[in-house]
Amino acid sequence: MSEIMTYTKKMFDPLRPDAELIDIKDIAHALSMLCRANGHFKSFYSVAQHSINCMHEAKARGCSEKIQLACLLHDASEAYLSDVTRPVKAELPRYSEIEQPLQELIWEKWLTEPLTSDEEAQVFQIDDAILAHEFINLMGEKLGDTAPLLFSLPEFTFTGFDTCKQEFIRLFYRLTKREKSVFAVGIDWMKPYWLAVELRGEEISIAKLKHISEINERYKYADAVLIDIPIGLPEDEQQAKLRPDKFARAYLKGARKSSVFNVLYRQIVYAQSSEQAWALNRELNAKMAIVSDALRPMLREVDEFLRDNPYWQNRLLESHPELTFQILNKGKGLAYSKHKAEGLEERRNILHSYGVDTATALAAFPIAKHEDVLDAISLALSAKLGCENGFVSIPTKPVSDNRGLKMQMVFGKV
Repeated sequence: MSEIMTYTKKMFDPLRPDAELIDIKDIAHALSMLCRANGHFKSFYSVAQHSINCMHEAKARGCSEKIQLACLLHDASEAYLSDVTRPVKAELPRYSEIEQPLQELIWEKWLTEPLTSDEEAQVFQIDDAILAHEFINLMGEKLGDTAPLLFSLPEFTFTGFDTCKQEFIRLFYRLTKREKSVFAVGIDWMKPYWLAVELRGEEISIAKLKHISEINERYKYADAVLIDIPIGLPEDEQQAKLRPDKFARAYLKGARKSSVFNVLYRQIVYAQSSEQAWALNRELNAKMAIVSDALRPMLREVDEFLRDNPYWQNRLLESHPELTFQILNKGKGLAYSKHKAEGLEERRNILHSYGVDTATALAAFPIAKHEDVLDAISLALSAKLGCENGFVSIPTKPVSDNRGLKMQMVFGKV
C-alpha cells in the first residue's frame, strides 16, 4: 500500500499521483505544518511561509502572475512527500524521480501553460535568494560571501499555522482567478481595547485586541490596514503644519470639522504624566486639545509598535472615520453626529449602500458602542475600496516625521 491519507481525507498515492486528488487545502495545510531546514532554524518557520515569501519576492521583481503562482507552489510536492535536506536528496535519485513528476503535475494542474526554462530558472533563483536570507535571519549565518539582493521585505518571524495556511490559500485563489477576495482591516480604539474589523467581500469579522501588537499575528497578510490613530508625529511647530489635520478639517463639512484634533508632539506623547504633558505643551506651543491628552497612551503604544516593527512602518496607515464616511457619502457632509440615533442610522445606511450588512456586528455590542463599531467598519470598507480602486492621501504629497513615518490620512477611492 503506497497511499497516504491527506488532511481532507483523500487517499493519495505519491508514486502514482492523480491530478484530480491534488487539493490546495491539503497542500496549504501540510506546508504550514512543515518546518524548513529540517527543524534546525532557531524558531519555527514553515515551508508555507517560505513559499509565500517567494511569491511576494516574485511580485516585487515585477514577475508575471504565472511566475508568482509557480513560486507559491514550487515546494507543493513536499505536502505529499515531506522535505528532504539538499545533501541527502542529492544521494537519493529515486526520490527525485518521484518528486519531479509530482511537482510538474501540480504546476500543470494550475499554471496556464508550462514554465519555460527561463521562467523555471527565475523561480529557482528566487527560491535560493529567499533561502540565503532565511539563514541570515534565522541562523545568523551566510551561505555565501554576499547575500542576494531582495526586492521585497520577507517576514521571517513565526506566523501561526492557521494564519499561514489561510494566506497561502488566499494568494492561490487570487493568482488563479478563482476568487477575488480583498483582505481589508479597519481598527478603532474602543476602551479598553482596539476594535479590529476584518472585511472580506461583504463578510465582517470582529476582534478585540488587547494590544496593537496582535496585528502581527492576525493581519500580517492583510492587503490594507487602516487605523483611527495619528501616525507620523511632529516634534516641532514646522512639522505640525505638515500634518494632515488641517487639510482634513478643510475637507470636512459642517460640525464634522471639530472631530479632527491637533496631534500631539512626540515629546508630549512620551511625557511621564499629564502634568508634564501640559508643561511641554506650553513650552513647545503645541496647542494640545484636552481630549488629546486622553489619547496619549494609545498614541505611544502605536508609535512604539511602529518603531519596533519595521514591517508595519507605512503599512499600518492612519485614516479618520468622519473623513471616510464623507467620502463614502460621495463627498456630501453628514447631517447628524454619530453620538445621536439619527447619526448612527445615517452611517448604517451609507455602509449598506456598499453592500455591507452591519446588523450582526452591531448586535454583538451595546448601543453605546455602536458608533465605534461603525467607525471601524467604515475604515475596513475604505481599505477594501482602496485595494480595488486605489488610495488617496491627505495631503497628496505627505512628508515623513523624524522616524520615517508618513504624516498622512489615507482613504480608498469610491
